[in-house]
Amino acid sequence: MEMISRKPGKVLAALLALVMVTGLLFRPAQAELTIDDERKLGDQFLKAALRHLPLIQDPDVVGYVNAVGQEVVAHLETHNFPYHFYVVDSSAINAFAGPAGYVFINRGILELMDNEGELASILAHEVAHVQSRHLAERMARSQKLTLATLGGILAGVFLGPAAALGQAAILGSAAGSTALQLGYSRQDEEEADRKGLRYMEATGYSGQGMVDIMRKMGQQSWQQSGSIPTYLSTHPGVSERVNYLASVVETRQKSPSKGIPPSGNPLAFKMMQAKLLGAYGSPTDAERRFRQWSSRPEDRLPALYGTGLLLRRQGQLEAAAQSFKQAVALRPDLSPLLVELGLTYFEMGQVDKAASVLQSALSLDPNEATARFALGRALLEQGKLDEARDELIAAARLNDRLPSLHYYLGLAYGKLNELGEAHYHFGIHNQREGDWKGAMFHYQEALRYPLPPDRQQAIRDAMKEVQEEIRETQRQEGQAPKNRRF
Repeated sequence: MEMISRKPGKVLAALLALVMVTGLLFRPAQAELTIDDERKLGDQFLKAALRHLPLIQDPDVVGYVNAVGQEVVAHLETHNFPYHFYVVDSSAINAFAGPAGYVFINRGILELMDNEGELASILAHEVAHVQSRHLAERMARSQKLTLATLGGILAGVFLGPAAALGQAAILGSAAGSTALQLGYSRQDEEEADRKGLRYMEATGYSGQGMVDIMRKMGQQSWQQSGSIPTYLSTHPGVSERVNYLASVVETRQKSPSKGIPPSGNPLAFKMMQAKLLGAYGSPTDAERRFRQWSSRPEDRLPALYGTGLLLRRQGQLEAAAQSFKQAVALRPDLSPLLVELGLTYFEMGQVDKAASVLQSALSLDPNEATARFALGRALLEQGKLDEARDELIAAARLNDRLPSLHYYLGLAYGKLNELGEAHYHFGIHNQREGDWKGAMFHYQEALRYPLPPDRQQAIRDAMKEVQEEIRETQRQEGQAPKNRRF
């Protein structure tokens, strides 16, 4: 599991600063924003989002959301950009498509859902905005749009009302009026609804999911002291749209040629939601949900799974292990259950038992990257250095973004006295943690040892990225860029 966490105020300031100095050639008042313009803008925005937003990088959560999103995309007739789906660790009820097909969905809206069809509906709606180029068109029409304005708008959308207030203070009234120009219109929303419904049907979901999730978001505005969920403030006209969508869906379901498609994989959805609630959500909300699930036979497995995650997060390792064992007894064929049990044994210091359970998980699914990573750590503890290195390398091939993976690769290589590789992986770890000085130190040390030419080139490329990050940090702090040597 990995979560890149930053304080909201600092996130907003950093995102604004970064976008203001990108140097990206986006000219306001163009007649149109070309595909290439949007792609470049999307690349810069993604860099800012990955660096500063609190993104959940847990493969069980993000992998599931991405799989649903890619299933929707696979049924598009054509598209200009590759689509990427991210999960933001925020309780704000929101989802948003940035430039060039980068779709972000908040934890809060995922926790509000009841099935995969509702998730598919939100992703299909956001994909429809990108397909229709709504944001690109409004950006091109704006006479006053700058990258700073756009950065503030998008940061405010992701981080919720508090960030939006900060955005207004930083950008000023002129930029604020520009922000209003960039908001989706009713016509934009209606087009995204129509296209989203069509994409859902093509993928095999019922449009009822879109009706249901929008109704829930409307109800939240009353349950939260009258505050409007961010999604509704950035996607206007929800009441009228719900009524329209309900009418369209009802008509289609009555058609002899239209059945009622399934809402997806119920167990897969609940297991993802259990992971989200147990590992990231409010403990109080998670406990309440898991109690509700436990009363329903079909939901007992995800309830046990989520309860185990929550108990482990709270340091109650023995109780967590018991919950996972009960889940395994129900479905011994599900590798994620064994992975979490193995991770819990590892945290309890029972390394041999952890290694045995993790090997069982891999016998069920050899491509379980988290299991290979955890097994590599267990083998390191057992002193089986060659096996540990090989498992960690295998984990990296499957999912290079696993948290701390490169740190443990560095440890393994170091214990094997392969110091060039050790410094290289420590450098990657420090770079991803934002420790630029530490990253530069390890990269420079790595180049002191004999390494293959392709590895040396990778290190030099990484050093250039770190130097750019250092210059970026200096700009954000209001410092004049300096040529700094380490």
